[in-house]
Amino acid sequence: MDCIFEMLKARPDFYFEGTVPLEAIKKAENQLGLRFAEDYKEYVMQYGTISCNGHELTGISCDTYLDVVYATENQWAKSIYVKHTLYVIEETHIDGIVIWQDKSGAVYQSEPNCKPVHICNSLAEYLESNS
Repeated sequence: MDCIFEMLKARPDFYFEGTVPLEAIKKAENQLGLRFAEDYKEYVMQYGTISCNGHELTGISCDTYLDVVYATENQWAKSIYVKHTLYVIEETHIDGIVIWQDKSGAVYQSEPNCKPVHICNSLAEYLESNS
């Protein structure tokens, strides 16, 4: 996973908010009543949130639209098809497409009024496929 972030960090449009303590991540998990995948926790601890190559990934942020708790609760309210075991890793802002992850690390994509579809096996795979 580190090699993916090293590649992204080399881009001139790479932005991140900063490190996040594990306690803040656990608090977010408790607020949502779920557990994050290990790769997502590692990413959030190191970067908080990132913006790069037209993508903005959620994390722990004071900016509500990038905050995983806010984004997830907001998207859960919009779709009866999304299980509350998934959390938002990216709102694409294209045709209502949302990217989700579960505690195993699997990544899903949903469109309005549709069930999420599995698209990747990890956050690293998702980032690599979109870089």
